[in-house]
Amino acid sequence: MVPRSGQQAALDRLLAAAPAGVRDQVAAPAGRPMLVAVAVVARGDMVLLVRRRDEGPIGWQFPAGVIKPGEDGGDVAVRETHAETGVHCAVAEHLGCRVHPVTAVVCDYYVCSYLAGRPVNRDPAENTTVAWAPIGKLTEFVGPTIYPPILTALEECRA
Repeated sequence: MVPRSGQQAALDRLLAAAPAGVRDQVAAPAGRPMLVAVAVVARGDMVLLVRRRDEGPIGWQFPAGVIKPGEDGGDVAVRETHAETGVHCAVAEHLGCRVHPVTAVVCDYYVCSYLAGRPVNRDPAENTTVAWAPIGKLTEFVGPTIYPPILTALEECRA
């Protein structure tokens, strides 16, 4: 995920003004990739997706958030799903981790159960829309580079 230039400039200014201890916690050492918690929220035969404002190579994605040092990936997945979409969910299963073949971000994947909430775009700076997509057409939205265990887990959810 790459912030827009204006957002990145603001983030850089805030980081430069932060105390040294905060800068050390936020700034990843050279060679350490960004780690992101990805929430795959299933509801019947549908899955929750967000459409990123800066589409880059991937427009539709699962809700996700950066895992900061000391944070639990499952907690981040649940928190960011609610923050971005208004949907409440709970981690049902940890699927695994991989380096995303397009973004080179380390993705930690969690299948989540839908609990409550109507999808709404609560993060318009980052996303243009939020929607339930049919699991059977997921690759049409997300693309062919989808992590294979996601498809397996979603098929189990549909059964």
